[in-house]
Amino acid sequence: MKKQHFGILKISLILSVASTASAQKLGDESYGIASFYANNFYNKPTSTGEILKENQYTAAHMTLPFGTMLEVTNLANKRFVIVRINDRGPYKPGRIIDLTENPAKWLKMRKDGLTNVRLKVVGFDGDIMLESYDSLRVVATPKLESKYYQKPILQHTKYYRLRKNWHKRKYPHLKKRRLKVNSYLRKLARNRKAEQKSKSK
Repeated sequence: MKKQHFGILKISLILSVASTASAQKLGDESYGIASFYANNFYNKPTSTGEILKENQYTAAHMTLPFGTMLEVTNLANKRFVIVRINDRGPYKPGRIIDLTENPAKWLKMRKDGLTNVRLKVVGFDGDIMLESYDSLRVVATPKLESKYYQKPILQHTKYYRLRKNWHKRKYPHLKKRRLKVNSYLRKLARNRKAEQKSKSK
């Protein structure tokens, strides 16, 4: 029993390391407070070596790999924008992401400075793999009578689908880590079979 628990712990550790070191899964969500860069950070190199520009849709995150594409949704007004992670931060406690000028303007968070946001992973290596689309459905059908007209009540929902032909692009760093995890799992299975055979003998 102890060996089995140790093997499960090893698998969970390897999977967690692979997920944090490479990239999180498509569709993973997180919530927190967003802020934007101060003016003195612009035209200076980021953690990746890129020069930080106001008109670029980029952001800083503490743990996500560089090149991760994030959909940032302002929970106050439901406006959303897609940014690319190319820097580390924010370093103030309680904040989850730092945005450049253009995304902050689009989310209408310049006046408040801070806002609650939802982050959703929609791609890796600067490539958007998940795309969102809106759907409207009628909740209450309108009544058409000569006396009055009732407007239909619509319910707005947001869905995601895989982008076409995204799988044709190669992601070698993701494939290597997947192969490492798969090979380790195969070794564990072989060891278990060998142990079972030795016990039966």
